[in-house]
Amino acid sequence: MRSINRRQVVAGLTAGLGYSHLSSVFGLAPSKLRDYDILPSEGIVAKTYLSPMLTPEFLANNLISASDWHPYPKAAERESWQGVPQDVREAIVKHGEAILGTPWPTLPATLFLEFKENGNRTDYERLFFMRRQRLSELVLAECMEGKGRFLHEIANGVWLICEESFWGLPAHLTAQKAGVGLPDVTEPIIDLFGAETAATLAWTRYLVGQGLDKVSPLINKRIQMEANRRILDPGLSRIDFAWMGLSGSRHRLNNWTPWINSSWLETNLLLEMDPARRLAATSKICSSLDRFLTDYSVDGGCEEGPGYWQVSSGSYFDCCSALMSATGGKKDLLSNPFVRRMGHYIVDVHIAGHYYVNYGDAHAKLDQSPELLYRFGTATGDRALKAFGAFNAAESVSPNGQGRLARETPNVLTVAKARNSPKADALGRSAWYPALGLMTTREKVDSDEGFYLAVQAARNNRSHGHCDSGSFIIFHDGTPVFIDVGVEAYTAKTFGPNRYSIWTMQSAYHNLPAVNGVMQQGDDDRYRASDLHYVCDDAQTGLSMDLATAYPATAGVRRWLRSITLERNTQRIRLRENFQLEDDKPVTLTFMTPRKPTMSSQGSISLGMPDKRTADVHLIFDSALVKPSIETIALVDEGLQRTWGAEIYRILFTTVAPIERGNWLFEFHA
Repeated sequence: MRSINRRQVVAGLTAGLGYSHLSSVFGLAPSKLRDYDILPSEGIVAKTYLSPMLTPEFLANNLISASDWHPYPKAAERESWQGVPQDVREAIVKHGEAILGTPWPTLPATLFLEFKENGNRTDYERLFFMRRQRLSELVLAECMEGKGRFLHEIANGVWLICEESFWGLPAHLTAQKAGVGLPDVTEPIIDLFGAETAATLAWTRYLVGQGLDKVSPLINKRIQMEANRRILDPGLSRIDFAWMGLSGSRHRLNNWTPWINSSWLETNLLLEMDPARRLAATSKICSSLDRFLTDYSVDGGCEEGPGYWQVSSGSYFDCCSALMSATGGKKDLLSNPFVRRMGHYIVDVHIAGHYYVNYGDAHAKLDQSPELLYRFGTATGDRALKAFGAFNAAESVSPNGQGRLARETPNVLTVAKARNSPKADALGRSAWYPALGLMTTREKVDSDEGFYLAVQAARNNRSHGHCDSGSFIIFHDGTPVFIDVGVEAYTAKTFGPNRYSIWTMQSAYHNLPAVNGVMQQGDDDRYRASDLHYVCDDAQTGLSMDLATAYPATAGVRRWLRSITLERNTQRIRLRENFQLEDDKPVTLTFMTPRKPTMSSQGSISLGMPDKRTADVHLIFDSALVKPSIETIALVDEGLQRTWGAEIYRILFTTVAPIERGNWLFEFHA
């Protein structure tokens, strides 16, 4: 099991009627779905909404009761758990053993108050997530072993979590009338991790509840009572939570909607004993998910980036899977081509190894859940996604559900199937998402050798967006050359009015120009590159655009035509900047890189890897037009250090004198 990271916490449920009837979503039974060919990445297909399919009448006739729903084997059903590969079982038991007898983290009020008092989120969240991860690991260890050895420690974890005043995070208390500070226990609100905690406890009760009754019958009763009070009751009675999208506001929805709904849905299906309430909540969840789908990019791409894909598209997949399971598989909610496009996106933004195209609030190195990819691909008939999951599952000892029981459980039960399935890395040649303005391409198909280029021209004001419309990423031989730096640990400033004052979110620290010191803006939907033109054939793949529309009027940019192309025949990338300003202004162009730049000759900079694993990449420019300078940026954020090391470099090309127009060419070759 891996430690939890706030931006990578992922969750979900995929289930079937009973273990002998588990759907292909788990990869535990033969698939009955068609094996579709891969959809062209430029294709835009219709969305299919849930509410017209899962009507109240349909649910009344088909929704299985909580007492009869049997999505996974319980801990007492030993044969299924003993079928988990031995190395996985041993690793999970070892994790559980390491927890036994060790103290649980404490969460004092003063730690909770840090967010209000100094903006720090990390201190509280680290211990908060540690509690939940420990509980999940203990439950799975008991499922693996089945001897009751972990039950008392599970009881400790359940009781501690039930005693918490609030199951969510301090940063999310803006939804309560009292505002941030300490939680008002008289006003239960539902945030990401309040709902997720309820689901974790619901699955604990489902999987090992029989054993917990032997410890004390009050434990399961407490889980039921707390879940009702904190999640099930307010979820059913209120429509004013912004993430629901049901209050009439045109607030644009993001990952919160499927992520919370997946947890709420699981909790509702497992714990709600009143048939009328259970049906009403399920219908309401479907309506909320339909609103999310309405706002989702029409090309199937995740505008929040691959760092949030698991809890955006992945959580939507979890919801559909649970709904199919809890209604006996009467309606196929996952064969729709649009859902398939949502899944296939993660294949298209994979660069090499653990590297992904990380625009917005994401690190470049991500641990995607192999078993989730496998299950998503299996259920939607996407051979590439399924094979990519199997490819990574082959190297996995502990299935990666990021410590959440709802995701870890199906992962564990799927790993054997995934390991024995056909495997292939995700190294497709090119992909194009026109609504997001996202292009990815590589020099050689099915290989990380040579150049890789990604460009995105989405609106800067998107969820988790940076001022980066029109920026690009370049890799060579699977290693970074020019990068999107990523994001530092979240603080109160991250989602406040001063968000774009954070350096990692400014266009001056992306591979973009600044005019007279003026950067791109991100506080309005209109700020994005425009007039996009995508070209792709065997010889080249490229994107051109006008960057002027991403800048405020004060920049004085009339036109800034950027064109960047990967040329396979010449094995190089060409970047052209053709611009016209209102009058003479100084211009600076930024390139961000983790490679140490060296001025190798007039008009050339060499960028080499410290360990010399790959060839140097050379940046060629016209020294008569621009003057280069190099800044070293020391990284203090732990997340950025894990991705890039102790420092990165900022190459600045500045005009020799203020100019009104320019036509520049930069070339990159090995």
